[in-house]
Amino acid sequence: MSIYPLEKNTVGIVTLAFLGTLGIVVRMFVRIPLIPGLLELTPGFLFSELGGVVGGIPGGILVGTIVGIGGAIAGGEVPLLPLIGNMALGLGTGYAIHITKTRDGIKYAILAILGGGIIGGFIPSMTIFAGVGVPFETVFFYAFMDMIQAFLWAIVAIVVEKQIIRPVIGHYLYPNMGAKEELVEDPKDD
Repeated sequence: MSIYPLEKNTVGIVTLAFLGTLGIVVRMFVRIPLIPGLLELTPGFLFSELGGVVGGIPGGILVGTIVGIGGAIAGGEVPLLPLIGNMALGLGTGYAIHITKTRDGIKYAILAILGGGIIGGFIPSMTIFAGVGVPFETVFFYAFMDMIQAFLWAIVAIVVEKQIIRPVIGHYLYPNMGAKEELVEDPKDD
């Protein structure tokens, strides 16, 4: 069963590229400064995390890299943070499918949400800003806010994949998944 749409799947690659492009546009134009020059809240998180939900680790890193480059070019933050942070967001939500093998269970949702928030939000912010010489309280606040934002966007990414992407192009993205597997939850996944 192929659960990763990057293996010889043109629709999967185009979908991930499209998510990356949308992420760049949103990341460039929708930014809410929380701490000017350090912390911005942005719905650009959604696209990196959605890349992980749709394409697993490879898809998440691909979309995260595209969105991260756009964020680094847009400015407003330390340039390394958007790049590494968005890649980590895609990795954080993408690893869940490699563990659970189904996108419909509670275990998958919890792993994707926790991964998005902790791996994608908290860890990059703590490590990058700790090396820049910012006071610990500011770094922790920044990392905490990124983690909360990443948790929320991961929830949205899971819902968007399940309610919008899967019904429209899911049979192209996941061609080896039977219709029965998409509709029935795996009991050992709960």
